[in-house]
Amino acid sequence: MRRFALLLAAGLVLGPLTALAGVPVAGSTADLVLQVDGLVRSFPGAAGVYVSDPSSPEPLYTHEADEQFITASLYKLGILAEVETRVEAGTLKYSDAIEIQPEDITDDGSFESSGTVMSVDEALEAMITVSDNGTALAFWHLLGPANINATLQKLGLNAFHVANDDSEDNTATPRVIGQYFGLLVQRTLVSAAASDRMLARLERQRINDRLPAQLPANTVVAHKTGNLAGVTHDAGIIYTKSGPRIVVGMTADTEEDAAAHFISGLGALVYAAVLEPPANARFQVPRTAPSYETSSEQRLAVAVTNSGSRAWTATGAASVGLIWEIRDAQKKLVDQSRSPVALSAQVPAATAPATVAFTVPGTTGDYTMTVGLADANGTALAQLGAATASFDFHVHVPYLVAAQVQLPTLLHRNEASLVIVQYSNLPGAGREDHTYTLFWRALDPATRRSVASGSSPLGRSIGPGGGTFFAPFNAPPVRGTYRFVMEVREGGKTASATQIVTAEISGPRTYPDDRDSAGVAPPGPRQSAPPQRSGGPQLTGLPPRGRSPSPSPRR
Repeated sequence: MRRFALLLAAGLVLGPLTALAGVPVAGSTADLVLQVDGLVRSFPGAAGVYVSDPSSPEPLYTHEADEQFITASLYKLGILAEVETRVEAGTLKYSDAIEIQPEDITDDGSFESSGTVMSVDEALEAMITVSDNGTALAFWHLLGPANINATLQKLGLNAFHVANDDSEDNTATPRVIGQYFGLLVQRTLVSAAASDRMLARLERQRINDRLPAQLPANTVVAHKTGNLAGVTHDAGIIYTKSGPRIVVGMTADTEEDAAAHFISGLGALVYAAVLEPPANARFQVPRTAPSYETSSEQRLAVAVTNSGSRAWTATGAASVGLIWEIRDAQKKLVDQSRSPVALSAQVPAATAPATVAFTVPGTTGDYTMTVGLADANGTALAQLGAATASFDFHVHVPYLVAAQVQLPTLLHRNEASLVIVQYSNLPGAGREDHTYTLFWRALDPATRRSVASGSSPLGRSIGPGGGTFFAPFNAPPVRGTYRFVMEVREGGKTASATQIVTAEISGPRTYPDDRDSAGVAPPGPRQSAPPQRSGGPQLTGLPPRGRSPSPSPRR
């Protein structure tokens, strides 16, 4: 896998979306255009420039991009593609021998003497990393220019021409050289494996006085230079912090030092540019953590708003897809999308629904799902600055019942109250009978710590359907307002989702006779108490309901 942040492995480029989430990159291609335009205007010779972001269907900047330039040693890129095509087909091996002939030697730039025998791999390394002419011409004679040009045509690189003989020049446009590197970074030049081999070799380039010259140390650049009298080029891929950038600088009619300074300045501007991502979005995901059953199949609705400045198409190079990943509480990747979920065409600020289908992890616990965008190639756009969105969810064992707990809002410490549990059996309960218990924990709202816990036997459910349990609830010996986390259990195993009920716990219930027994004298003659409402406690010492008390004697 190349350094281009491919966020899906093996074909689709995914990766750690959570690690890439953050403040979206803000930038403008217009700023880069102004800067490069100023550089081009100040250059004393002819210049062709092509700059692109591989994740965007259109180049970021072009200047004379369709003008034909003498390629100098850039023609060796065509030879490299032909050799790798034959290696991929099995008609040529890296271990095969190639001999440098007298006609392969040039007055300048040939570092091997006539008669030198090298392996194909060694010859390719010399041709690319030090731009050796002897090995390049040996390949040109061995492979045949007609075959090299036919391969370039098959790759769609029609404006790239390798000379058939000494009467012709090797020519190419900045745009076609940029397209060559675009195929490489997308791993589609010849094949994925061949593209990786070519990129690795180009990264070992030892002539670094142009594109890499003004870049920070250890910046990776996969590139190829070219020099002839009055002609100076460099072209390749600069791996910036926000993704790869393809940069082609081809010059003519000027001194080599001036051209090298121009191309190195071009590389520095592109490396430093902060660009708007190819696409950006806002996502509407659950605000509260949903709860899912282990290994269940889920379909999550996500509203996606185009928050970028470019329209998306439903298909083609400007299309955008939705990708996702699931991580556990230790941030370990558990699952991810196999391919992007297609999104409909959207203009900026438009919103459209998308559905994420996924299988819930088979282990109970807490998880995080993160969603983000991918371009038409399946490349995740998060580390190019596109926004992501995350939400937490809980995974539980299959529940047996759906329960609704009704608890009085006012409780008395150390005293029993009535708790009502209405329940309905879920498919997991089957047709069997079950014996349930209500388990509870009292949480201090300020600290969220458990201050007490207990349970109340509910009884036995009979067959399918549902019903109602009535059970005593003994309040804990505390006072204040608490959050009670309640769930139904069977045999110590969770059988329902948790429910949170807030209740106040006050002191013990008191009655008028309690004050008498405490030595508090009544203020005056004792009056009869009004009749008690149905269901309330009966006060001792009062006549039965329905009979009038005897009048007290007058004084």
